[in-house]
Amino acid sequence: MLRFLRHLVGGSAKPSDDLPTVREQASRNSRDIAGPNAAASPIDPDDTPNSFVRRDAVLDHSEKIAGYEFSLLTTLRDRLHRRGGMARRTYDAALLTRLAAPGATSLLGHRLAFVNLSAESLDNRLIDQLPPQNTVLILETTEQAIDSEHIAARLAELKQKGFACGLRVHDAADAARPAMDGLDFIQIDVTAFDGIDLKSLTAEFKKKKTAAALSPRLVARDVQSHDDFQFCDKCGFEFFQGPFINSRESLRPAGGGINRIVVLPILNMVRSDQSFALIADRLKNEPTLTYKLLRYLNSPAMGLQQPIDSLTQALVLIGREKFYRWLSLLLFDFANPTYHERALAERALARGRTLELLAGKGRIPKAPDHLFLIGLFSLLDVALGLPLQELLEKATLPDAVREALLGKPGAHADALALAILGEADAAALPEQMAQALARCELADAAYTAAAAEALVWASQALGDTE
Repeated sequence: MLRFLRHLVGGSAKPSDDLPTVREQASRNSRDIAGPNAAASPIDPDDTPNSFVRRDAVLDHSEKIAGYEFSLLTTLRDRLHRRGGMARRTYDAALLTRLAAPGATSLLGHRLAFVNLSAESLDNRLIDQLPPQNTVLILETTEQAIDSEHIAARLAELKQKGFACGLRVHDAADAARPAMDGLDFIQIDVTAFDGIDLKSLTAEFKKKKTAAALSPRLVARDVQSHDDFQFCDKCGFEFFQGPFINSRESLRPAGGGINRIVVLPILNMVRSDQSFALIADRLKNEPTLTYKLLRYLNSPAMGLQQPIDSLTQALVLIGREKFYRWLSLLLFDFANPTYHERALAERALARGRTLELLAGKGRIPKAPDHLFLIGLFSLLDVALGLPLQELLEKATLPDAVREALLGKPGAHADALALAILGEADAAALPEQMAQALARCELADAAYTAAAAEALVWASQALGDTE
């Protein structure tokens, strides 16, 4: 945790003045972006209306976030679910255009990026612009006839380049079809099967071997509840995705570690400019906080010539603003976190960082520190298991932060609403997302780039603790 905090309180990175966009790239690629048969079509995938990149966390067997499944929030998505042809290729091309933008998935590190595509879109040259070391291409079965030999050859080519490839199983009909040889992943929509069929299905897939004599890795998709997750785990799935991860009713304040409630009064003391001596005296009554602060400052990475053993000296050294940020982040320091707490911490950090990066763009206020706190504290009620208004009464926050968190109309609240709508569990409609972007006078590409960079920042920071 200390490496994580050191990474975060080293100062707020200045938001880039020019976040990368995808429109220029899309216009360069518009002639053939949708595959080999797209030349006759005037469709520009970047003009696909009301389509926004969203992500769903994917857990691994150890209940840690192993990656994300990327898709588009669009009115076309449901209609294109199993269809092929130009319409589906256009959807895939729009998704690939956004994912191929600089920074969209290239900085995920060890985490995986699951991308679902129709077989007809495998020839799209934008696939080659994705980072092969962590991209998993999941082939969607469609109602259209496909050239299986060509698809197999293209999959072999992509695997040679380092991509992992898989197949999505929607229902019993898909499960009955012979799976292509050499697949790395099988993604199964678990809600389409009952328990007995799911056990039999996973057992059958486990018997199949790749060229390296390995069974394909099984991904449970659309897992609804914690009980379902436990059942899928027993069935032999290695990865899990679905609403259960961010279910608010499953989240509970973690036991152990620091007492989060006592952090709020100390935050008040910092905000009200009380002396470091008084703050240090209060910290003496909180041994866990004292230990974490001194260990952080005395870590080798700080490079101090003499060890710090005085709380007052420590506070003078770290400074008021960094100490406030450090304390705020400790509210999401869970002891022995479950996947619920990991997901919550990452979502809170990513939300705050997204707003921080967007500061000064469009109608979003140029107040990165305030925006970071708005994003972070917007999930504090979930972390502490108390009503947000009650928590805000215990914490002295800047007026703009407090008003945004309480929903008072304004530019700060509009920015928070945009960040919330952009998350996978928000169940937002494309029109709502478009309206939120319009209120902030922000382009889809600018938001997508900031959200992607924030996700990477949060996951890397939390990765330091594991």
